[in-house]
Amino acid sequence: MDKIDIKSLSKEELGLRLEGLGAEAYRSRQIFKWIYVKLAKSFDDMTDIPVGMRDTLKKNFYLTRMTALDSKCSKLDGTTKYLFSLEDGNTIEAVFLPEGKRGTICLSSQVGCKYGCSFCASAPFGFVRNLTTSEILDEVIHVKAAHPKDRITNLVFMGIGEPMDNYSNVLEAIRIFNDPGAFNIGARRITISTCGIIPGIERLQKEGLQVELSVSLHSAKNDVRSSLVPINKKYPVKDLIAACKDYTRNTGRVITFEYVMIKGENSSKADSQALVDLLGCMKCKVNVISYNPVRSYGRTIASNGASIQPSSGDIRCFIDVLKKSGVNVTKRKSKGEEIDAGCGQLRISKF
Repeated sequence: MDKIDIKSLSKEELGLRLEGLGAEAYRSRQIFKWIYVKLAKSFDDMTDIPVGMRDTLKKNFYLTRMTALDSKCSKLDGTTKYLFSLEDGNTIEAVFLPEGKRGTICLSSQVGCKYGCSFCASAPFGFVRNLTTSEILDEVIHVKAAHPKDRITNLVFMGIGEPMDNYSNVLEAIRIFNDPGAFNIGARRITISTCGIIPGIERLQKEGLQVELSVSLHSAKNDVRSSLVPINKKYPVKDLIAACKDYTRNTGRVITFEYVMIKGENSSKADSQALVDLLGCMKCKVNVISYNPVRSYGRTIASNGASIQPSSGDIRCFIDVLKKSGVNVTKRKSKGEEIDAGCGQLRISKF
């Protein structure tokens, strides 16, 4: 009989499996605590579980474990980027961002990505496969073990991959992150970021979870957004905004629109006004982010040699238009840029 990946099971599913093996279902709570709170690396570490039952666990289940190949820590803000090797040899990156009493992990959901956003470092590598539920959980387990003095308070699915394209595994992981007997991270402190997969947005609003939803918008103009975010050709910006309005109406949640400013493409006052007109009085907020250089494939300057990073004045003017129109807007402070851990800088290759 093939062994089962124990981290692929919810607490309830594990309890049923244990009952089928002649064990008490309540043991699932102990096992969850050992795996997700005490970070046990083997079943033998679970010392308050009878030896006979530990043997049963070893015969029927296995514990996955990803390997950290390398890490880089920013001397400026303490951000740490990890390069992980998965059991099949593929690699992903995740980032730990400390800030006072808050500790955020930026998680990957796929090996590579199929959506090819023009400013993203993982785009040239294409899509390989989805991460399993266990692999997503292992990202947090490893970072938590590496930072024992830091409290993990927030999780954001903003790393490599499109979370809505790996919907089931991402949601299963979120339910374990949210479980009080596991990671105990509040749903409102977990953010799913999407490039605009409308069926995923529609599906999420029916889950009854109070997770945060973030949408990578980057332009209110359909043609410009299509050049920056190619999935816009399938899900045009007007249809995307309509789906987002339905989401806020049906869930009562505020959507965050991420807007990476790229000089000469989406950073003018006209672009800002177009964004105002698109959003109208929608229940939302806008995060403005300055484009981060992607040195891995040379996209630090435009074809004419000019910088494509907007100036502080460009950003200020853009934000002023939004604020004067009553749009809730903030400039997101980017962290870890010098170690390529900022927005859009994660990739699947080695350092």
